[in-house]
Amino acid sequence: MSKTTIPAGGLSADSVTTAKIADDAVTAAKAGFSAGKVLQMVNSHDANKASTTNTSFTKLHTSSSITPSATSSKILVMITTSAGNDVSAGSGSNANFRIIRTVSSSDTFVGSDPIYNRYGRGDGDDGYATDLFSYIIEDSPSTTSAVTYSIAGKKIDGSAEPFVGGRAEDTAYQYGTRFTLLEIGA
Repeated sequence: MSKTTIPAGGLSADSVTTAKIADDAVTAAKAGFSAGKVLQMVNSHDANKASTTNTSFTKLHTSSSITPSATSSKILVMITTSAGNDVSAGSGSNANFRIIRTVSSSDTFVGSDPIYNRYGRGDGDDGYATDLFSYIIEDSPSTTSAVTYSIAGKKIDGSAEPFVGGRAEDTAYQYGTRFTLLEIGA
């Protein structure tokens, strides 16, 4: 094997390029970081709208399941939907929405706070109060069993029911709810 000598002044900045480094020469451990990898992706879309009159959290839309390959995997949960309430004769309502993880029929809230608070109006006019929103959260389910995620809502007060995925009493505006789940390896 031949020896290469490095000049006393060091190497010039352009003497070692990416093309000159073998693909397997630098590992994550030597680079000083451990990069997570996307191991799988699951997309689902619930095209319907859903609502509740309950004052406790009720599942409204649920994702397809994802089965983590290791208990150390993280799941990146991305949700896009619309949320709001029907404002009938000025009777707006206030609502909260949260994310629920389900594993083997056991439900657990993801995150510590509601992901969205919808405050209805009460100005005496019939109408709709609807907002489009997206939500992203990283979850650590610590399982290799199938996992689903749901958006759940509850009515806090008022007479109008909160809904997701469309506009109340209107079939012309049905947005649905889109879920994207990414398993990230440790």
